[in-house]
Amino acid sequence: MLLLLLTEGLMAQSDKSSGLTAIGFKELSHDFGTMEQGSEKVSYEFEFTNEGAGPLIITRTENSCRCISVAAPKRPIKPNGTGVITITFDPKDKGVFNKAIEIYANIPGRRITLLVTGEVK
Repeated sequence: MLLLLLTEGLMAQSDKSSGLTAIGFKELSHDFGTMEQGSEKVSYEFEFTNEGAGPLIITRTENSCRCISVAAPKRPIKPNGTGVITITFDPKDKGVFNKAIEIYANIPGRRITLLVTGEVK
């Protein structure tokens, strides 16, 4: 009986671990360079792949600036599937910027940080 319980426990653990998700980005940062204050908004697409065995779900995004908007996939990404997270920056204020965008998903550690930098003159 004990052997049966241990075997079922190991099978449940292996089933759970086989469904783990992982996300792989081509890059984690982007430099928008120098732009003029009040010029058009600029965007960059961070490409990623679901490197795990289960569906990847991006649950939410966070950033600390109203100058940035984030568009992320709303549907699950299948294993080996790809997607993009689009970051759009509005150069309305002068100065050097260094902004972090938190991407929350059903991955170990639960989040990834993307970084955008540049300067508005």
